[in-house]
Amino acid sequence: MDGKNSQYIVEVSVDGAGGRLAVGIMNMRQALELPEMPSFSYTHPEPDKAAAGVIMSRKELAGFMACH
Repeated sequence: MDGKNSQYIVEVSVDGAGGRLAVGIMNMRQALELPEMPSFSYTHPEPDKAAAGVIMSRKELAGFMACH
């Protein structure tokens, strides 16, 4: 596992009829290894932004991982 990216933890959720439902908490690499599903959303990897409820798409998460 890449130690640099393993420090970033995200919550993966699926959007459904009843709202967002948590799938799990994992590092960014694990989140991006999940099957690509348009209903998945990801909390921002930075703790302060995640606490504020900032949600990212898979594309945004991949971009963040590429820069960090």
